[in-house]
Amino acid sequence: MGNVVIGRLDKVDEQRTEIPIVKSSKGELDANGTLFLSTQEFDKSRFQGKDVRLFIPSGFVDDCKDVNNVSVYFDLELYPFFRKIKEEVFSDKKPRGVLRMRRKVLEEEGESVMSGDLYVLSTVLGEPSEAMVKRTKREVRPSHVVLTVDFGGGTMAHLEYTFGCEGEGIEFEWSGIKRIIEFDSGEMTPIQPGGFTGLPLLYSVDDILSSAHTVDEGLIQSLEKYRSLLNGGGWR
Repeated sequence: MGNVVIGRLDKVDEQRTEIPIVKSSKGELDANGTLFLSTQEFDKSRFQGKDVRLFIPSGFVDDCKDVNNVSVYFDLELYPFFRKIKEEVFSDKKPRGVLRMRRKVLEEEGESVMSGDLYVLSTVLGEPSEAMVKRTKREVRPSHVVLTVDFGGGTMAHLEYTFGCEGEGIEFEWSGIKRIIEFDSGEMTPIQPGGFTGLPLLYSVDDILSSAHTVDEGLIQSLEKYRSLLNGGGWR
């Protein structure tokens, strides 16, 4: 079964991508190969009924519900800085502390980034027990969303998003009982302590293939729940 990955070509870290990939919509996909297509090139009808496994960003989930063998990946989960934090801090059964994150998001990425982030954070901090959303008018650019989430057990997150920026970026801070970790993609600040460095907002295709989540009813319901919350719906 071949692999087809949909995503942004400018986000692929070629130095960390070890598997051979074809980056062309005209490329031929062999039984064990990996074809990488830009989001603009994607046409799901091309792969319906074919023996391929499709890997999509979170914003494409609704369009691919009727396609077989689909997995979704979330960019936050793939970034080197977050993978390192997850390994060193979030490996605890129930980490306690305060997470603060600020994201500048490109216009074409859309608000699916927020529901994707909530899904990823829930896998390491647990299911949220309460959340509050404040936002500016969507039609005014740049627009802003502030999300405060209570994960219970003494753990909270304060997430700020700005949409319609010229560039993208992430500031991330975890203040736990035993340590404080900070990351700023704009300054390419290494994670402290430990001096971990890496290209901040790129990821490898290898990580997409190994970390993507199967699109099933449970995942779809989780994303719909988070989207409802972000649009003013109640928490359920």
